[in-house]
Amino acid sequence: MPTRKEFCQSCLAVVLAGMGAPLLFGRRGDEVKKENEGKKEKKLIAACGLTCSECPAYIATQKDDDALRAETAKKWSEMFKSDIKAADINCDGCSSGSPRLFNYCSVCEIRKCAAEKKVANCAACSEYSCKKLDEFLAQVPEARAMLERLRKEAKG
Repeated sequence: MPTRKEFCQSCLAVVLAGMGAPLLFGRRGDEVKKENEGKKEKKLIAACGLTCSECPAYIATQKDDDALRAETAKKWSEMFKSDIKAADINCDGCSSGSPRLFNYCSVCEIRKCAAEKKVANCAACSEYSCKKLDEFLAQVPEARAMLERLRKEAKG
């Protein structure tokens, strides 16, 4: 099977001629665009409210991207003053149920608590928001915003 790059290169002449969408997809380009606009991308949300599907460790794992693994390991090693190797950057998302998690995620107290309470994330917890979560959310306001949004959506 060709790589995405090889496929794109082999289709370049057809696309440049303005014929790409009907030949590649069997319909006009504007129909493809409208179809894609109507789809919502599913986000994988961690117990704490972080969006796993936007995390570089998750993305590198899903794309099997060794360059992104190396870049992420270097950045996180500097950021967290730790020795993180590219081989450590493997994660399927903390709520995926997969054993393949970034090191910290496998020992995260917030994740463990949500699993024990059998909730998808802290937004669904009857004890929301607890001290442990509040300490974390004070450092990561976007995670709090996500959990608040999820709670609001659940209430309808």
